[in-house]
Amino acid sequence: MKTGLSPLAAFVILLPVSASALDSNGNSQSDVWEMVFGASGLPAGGDADGDGWSNSLESAAGTNPFSGVSRPKMEIVSGAGGQLTLAWEGMAGKRYAIRSSTNLQTWSAFEQNIPGTGVPLQRTLGVVSGRAFFKVEPSDIDSDADGVSDWEELVIGFDPSSNRTGRYSQTDSQRIVSGLTAANVISVACYDDACAEGWPDPAVLVLRRSGGLRPLAVNFSLGGTATAGSDYTPSVTGGVANFAAGQRELFVKIHPLADAQTGESTETVVLTALAGTGYSVSVANSATVSISEPAPSHPSAKEAARFLIQAGFGPDQDSAADPDQIPENVEEVMAMGIEAWIDDQLTRPIGRLTPMMEWQAELEENDPDPRLWNNTKMNAWWGRAMGLPKLRPDASTEQLPDPLRQRVAFALSQIFVISDRMERLAVEPAAMAHYYDKLLEGSFGNYQTLLKDVSMHPCMGHYLSHFANKKSDPVNRTFPDENYAREVMQLFSIGLWMLNPDGSHILDAQGQSIPTYSNANITEFARVFTGLSFGAMANSSPLQFGAWDGDFRVPMKGWDEHHDLGPKTLLLGATTPARTASAGNTGTATMADVDAAIANLSNHPNVGPFIGRLLIQRLVTSNPSPAYIGRVAAAFNATPRGDMGRTVKAILMDPEARDPAKMSDPTFGKLREPFLRTVNVARAFNASTQAGWFYLSNLDENHVQEPLNSPSVFNFYLPTYMPPGPLASAGLVAPELQIVNAASCVTAPNFFWNQMVDAEYGLGASKPERSAVLNLDQEWLMNVPASAINQDQPNVQPLDPDPLLRRLDLVLTGGTLEPESFQIIREAMARVGPADGGWQWHHGRLKLALYLIICSPEFSVQH
Repeated sequence: MKTGLSPLAAFVILLPVSASALDSNGNSQSDVWEMVFGASGLPAGGDADGDGWSNSLESAAGTNPFSGVSRPKMEIVSGAGGQLTLAWEGMAGKRYAIRSSTNLQTWSAFEQNIPGTGVPLQRTLGVVSGRAFFKVEPSDIDSDADGVSDWEELVIGFDPSSNRTGRYSQTDSQRIVSGLTAANVISVACYDDACAEGWPDPAVLVLRRSGGLRPLAVNFSLGGTATAGSDYTPSVTGGVANFAAGQRELFVKIHPLADAQTGESTETVVLTALAGTGYSVSVANSATVSISEPAPSHPSAKEAARFLIQAGFGPDQDSAADPDQIPENVEEVMAMGIEAWIDDQLTRPIGRLTPMMEWQAELEENDPDPRLWNNTKMNAWWGRAMGLPKLRPDASTEQLPDPLRQRVAFALSQIFVISDRMERLAVEPAAMAHYYDKLLEGSFGNYQTLLKDVSMHPCMGHYLSHFANKKSDPVNRTFPDENYAREVMQLFSIGLWMLNPDGSHILDAQGQSIPTYSNANITEFARVFTGLSFGAMANSSPLQFGAWDGDFRVPMKGWDEHHDLGPKTLLLGATTPARTASAGNTGTATMADVDAAIANLSNHPNVGPFIGRLLIQRLVTSNPSPAYIGRVAAAFNATPRGDMGRTVKAILMDPEARDPAKMSDPTFGKLREPFLRTVNVARAFNASTQAGWFYLSNLDENHVQEPLNSPSVFNFYLPTYMPPGPLASAGLVAPELQIVNAASCVTAPNFFWNQMVDAEYGLGASKPERSAVLNLDQEWLMNVPASAINQDQPNVQPLDPDPLLRRLDLVLTGGTLEPESFQIIREAMARVGPADGGWQWHHGRLKLALYLIICSPEFSVQH
């Protein structure tokens, strides 16, 4: 067939009749093609739509035989310099070959094995001289050798790379052949049974089709106390839901509408499947969802859960005595309101790590077999992250948990970095825990105080080598170590470039970014941080400059004899005068210089946008807008300057953090940190031990991350890291992806698979009573009947997985699990049962549900 002609070339498309993978009646037309287009009974040589292409050719091409627009077609595109391009529709699952000829009799291969992608295809033919002909030949492929072509599998939602899509026991060809003639049965369920005014996440009702594969129109009605158009908008209207070929579930999303009325009671929407042609309706023919109206300034359950993922360690477990499925800390935020919850957290007592470290030291001293062979500071860290009521097991008093402070301190530990990968600190876990306590104190304190506490802590002094840093000695040609002088500017306060209040770079007259400091500034600050050593000894020994065994709980002190007493030039024109050494070891001159340098850095205009951006990245989103950074910097700069509590509140209360529309913005949010995912899961299922405290450490072996275990002072990842590919092309950073690698992509999911059900949640406690386990009692009761839980091979039917998945959705993803993900997980669970589940199949079924949600994008990404 001639479709184009020029003095130089003629272009022809010729489609041979392709042997269809499924052709039960031998009519040279695919059974699946006939089903998809309702084309049964058409003669192969006929042309139902009169477009010049026979029905068999349209079947081979995968086009609609009843539409003249849908047909095999191509066009010639002429470009500059006489370049010609052949363009045609490329069907996904088909493969194409281009052949050329000069006489229409002898054809040679021009290009072969061109995969169809579902979008138009193009191939450059170059400059054609003389007369030439070309034809495009489609062919079917069967990648998984299951007797069904790739095009057939794709068009009905099967996987052409697997002969058992979804790991069903039947092969794809068996399922498809059966589905071509099977009767359709329609049932109704709901995936997300609640939504709320003022929050865009919809409730989701489900029309579920079993049996057939053919396209199907299903009648339904929407009822209940809520009114469509004023209380909600449904995603499917008109009372008819159209299933595509192979589609098993159709989602009807109920989008709540905010109105001017207040104090409305919870309303309902009821979806009912009605009788129709081509299907029957199951007994489960209706389902109900609710629309609530939270009180002003009080969030819905989903909004509160999302907030706790930003401001804490996620939702915790719902009480078994509570009639609803809402986690307890989510209910707390709902009752108080987000701002009031933050204000309450700012006043709560500090959950320090040191008391637990002291208890463990006493245990090792008094117990002949304490077996504390792990990282003891992590035992203390986990107790605070989990909100244990006592700071040490034998404490006589309890105190309220402080999850916001703990989360902020974890963020600060990735800014003011020290690490036990340094051997000197690895043997001082109590000292590092004490350092972490300083971060806890500074989380809501004053930035200048925090920066001084960090600078003067012996752990930081050892880590960045300004401990026992001596003044210059021209005779011996020694000079002060510049390590801390550089990092306190680059990483802890002002960054590399001068910033506007919104975090953007200030540019010079040539349009270049302006550095915040120079090598000369590093040298000057290195002179400041000389003459510092332990402020107390670990025993009764007299103080000695540079001693090995000092008291890490006491700030370093100045030793003026080792301090550079000369005048110094700081930043932005500030200077310090020449100092006079104080008598003895009081260190007055040394500390005067240190205080001046700390004040100089703390009052630098960069600190607000620089530290603000880093905290936003750790708590809310990797790519905050300049306006967001500017608002947080303004909160930092307000009087009194550097109020960290006020700054944290500004970050969490900012319109961008609280705007629900940001949940659908692909540039907003962040990858959840690998280690925090383990904490989120532990909180979600109230991990506990018989001993009452946590013996947990070394989880970095699986998750490449653990507090105070960074590989360098630059943290586990850089705040500016751009993964190669689409994110980098869009100019977006994704810091946490820097430690996602070929190993962690396997070890992290394996951790959750191996340690979720019937296993300790960790890497092996030294004593059984210290093994952390997840409380899955309520989940078990939603998995199988109670009488079957303790059986090894129960002969019972599992319970409907929908309620269990709804529960897991709220507690793990904050209610953000997409219906498509819900369907995948539900169908995976449905394939595990007494018929083929094997020994303890009910354990595997529950484990699978947990594992798949934890590995889902919705859990991995914080929106």
